[in-house]
Amino acid sequence: MRRLTLLRPACLGWLLLNAGFGYAAEPVPLFQNRFFTLSQNTELVCATSQQQFTPTPVLADIIRFYETNHPGLRKQAVAVLTDHKNQDHLDDLADYREDCANNTAGELCVLEKYWDDPEAAWRALALFYDTKTVVKHSDDYRYEVRRFNVDHLRLFEKAIRKIPAFLRQSISKAKPVDNLEEEIADKPTVMQELIRDAFQEDYKNSIWQDHTHPLTLVPGIGFRSQTVAQVFSGQNLIVFTVKAFDKGKEGGTYRDIGVQYLVDFRLPIVVHEIAHTIDNFHFWNGQDDLYFFYKYHKISNDEDIMKIIAEAKLALWPSKWFEAFEYLGEVNEGRYDGTTQEKLAELVAQYILIPERLQQSAPAAYQWLREDIFRGIEYQGYDRCAAPLTKPLSWWQYATGKMLGQ
Repeated sequence: MRRLTLLRPACLGWLLLNAGFGYAAEPVPLFQNRFFTLSQNTELVCATSQQQFTPTPVLADIIRFYETNHPGLRKQAVAVLTDHKNQDHLDDLADYREDCANNTAGELCVLEKYWDDPEAAWRALALFYDTKTVVKHSDDYRYEVRRFNVDHLRLFEKAIRKIPAFLRQSISKAKPVDNLEEEIADKPTVMQELIRDAFQEDYKNSIWQDHTHPLTLVPGIGFRSQTVAQVFSGQNLIVFTVKAFDKGKEGGTYRDIGVQYLVDFRLPIVVHEIAHTIDNFHFWNGQDDLYFFYKYHKISNDEDIMKIIAEAKLALWPSKWFEAFEYLGEVNEGRYDGTTQEKLAELVAQYILIPERLQQSAPAAYQWLREDIFRGIEYQGYDRCAAPLTKPLSWWQYATGKMLGQ
């Protein structure tokens, strides 16, 4: 525990602020998005969970690329990727370090034990080096919080590759909310309790020396156990309720809509959640303090943009099916017409994942996204997939399927 406590303050700013260390050989700067490049075509969206992720040998090449001439980088990076305050986690990490004391892999051995899977450890480290994304366990050590595994890391890699680097760079400037109690002091007691319940303790981990916070993905339990995944205003931490989230994987059967998934439809959910973080920080200058709910300028509460969002006609499609059955009042004539924040996140997701349909149904919104948000970048989406995305349920599947899948 003591070693971790000493490492945390030093490592975070060190990684962000220093491209080099004064050595003769010039080290490679981190976070280049050189290997996990933007995918604008259908290669990732038309895939199952077993397709289109980076092969393990390439992950080793990525790690080697960034660690060359960076002595000590791996130790600092693993400190970020295992940054926890929970004593159970700290005890585990101390045990891992003791077990790995004589292992030539050093800190990579610790990360492999942390994930209980070498590929998961390598993928988490490679994603961090190249994209500045942190994927880790929840700081909540409760056993009912199902953890991520290598399957989730493969999926997150694909989702990250659907988001342009310049959008993710603005997300990574997010600041933690340090003065939460001060900001909510004038709110009713019930509202204060709801806000505290919503605020994730994990968000206080991995704070960098310049007081920013990398985009972070963690497992948890959704707000009041009702949500599949969530992002709170003023944060770039995405919390996934893993059991509910995994219902979107290929092979899931849904009696409500009478289909079985043939591709991994967890991808739209991750893209939708990343869109919430884009909403949170698109207009932010990276310097001013951010406050918890709606005290700052977001895309979805911009006066001019709200009109575009309100007028957009969004089809009901797989990324929204989960919430459609939770909030039926937001579905009208087969279209999704939810709250402004949710509709904005879905607009961004549909621009990336079903652009052909969005261009037809909401041309003004499509043009705004293309010109003002995506800087001219356009995509090919699910409608271009050669093979079917779903298949109808058999009578037996329909009769035996649970309400929201099995």
